[in-house]
Amino acid sequence: MIVRAVGLAAGLLVAVAGCRDGGDGAPRTRAEADASAPAVRARPETAVLAGVQIKVVEPEQPRPVSGESLSARLRALLTSSGAFVADEAAVPAGRVAVAAEVDVTVRYDVVSAPAPADKAGEAGKPARATKQGKQVRRAAMVAVEAEVDWKASGDRPQPRENVLVERPLERRDEAVLDELVARLVADAMEVAGRGLAEQEKLRQGDDGAVLAALGSSDPDVVLWALDLSAARRLAAAFDRAVALLEAPDPGVRGAALRFLVALRDPRAVEPLARRADFADPDTMRQLVEAVTAIGGPEAVEFLEMVAGGHDDRDMRERAREGLERLGRRQRTTP
Repeated sequence: MIVRAVGLAAGLLVAVAGCRDGGDGAPRTRAEADASAPAVRARPETAVLAGVQIKVVEPEQPRPVSGESLSARLRALLTSSGAFVADEAAVPAGRVAVAAEVDVTVRYDVVSAPAPADKAGEAGKPARATKQGKQVRRAAMVAVEAEVDWKASGDRPQPRENVLVERPLERRDEAVLDELVARLVADAMEVAGRGLAEQEKLRQGDDGAVLAALGSSDPDVVLWALDLSAARRLAAAFDRAVALLEAPDPGVRGAALRFLVALRDPRAVEPLARRADFADPDTMRQLVEAVTAIGGPEAVEFLEMVAGGHDDRDMRERAREGLERLGRRQRTTP
């Protein structure tokens, strides 16, 4: 079984807390700071692969996997994908070369867990008796975490992949365990490499390609497209992002919120406010931060409602602080 994900799953209202000085003495959320920064995309870019760094976290057994061999294979995969080039001489005319390093962590092990009582001992099942007479099932586990590290100046979305491979072991596998684990690591690295390449192709693509990706059936593709939309302040993605606040995948919901906060379109306050749950303090805290970051008349109305009507004193105080920040922002805006 191979499971891949672009990043860690996030809740609906995440990545909007945390304070930073806004220059007027007012605390500023990270989302506000990000929203006020210029969009990073000016001219089309091409990633120049400066290096591939592999860190292998090894158990005692099976024997170590070669990080050098994995690095060479991943480099070849990435540079043949069309998303990365080996040197600046290969950058097409009219595009900007940006240096990129790919950092990879590989973990692998063989683990044991109790076998289900109704399955233990069945023909073909990798179950075996312990000294206590109980049945256990062994499995090879491989985890690969890969991320693009931009060496050039500027703030760019970072393609990243997390791949998990689990392979139940049968008795006949024990004799070739080293080779089996090495093959699983290679398979996971290939999945991660192809995922990084696809993300980087979309990052280098035009706005139309990003908008089209928002309609993908793959939650990982949608999440990445939302992150790119946020980095570009892509106003054309607004309606789709609002709809994705209802997505089944929590990571997609979180990315949709990050986009709306980055865009700072006051129209986003109403659909966000509809998701307020006064009985859920974590959601309310994050929602207050998001609405404050977006601003506008509806944000003021929502914060006034929370400040005057929430049962929790801390929540009321947070809403009042949000109103104060909005007031300072209005006074300092030319």
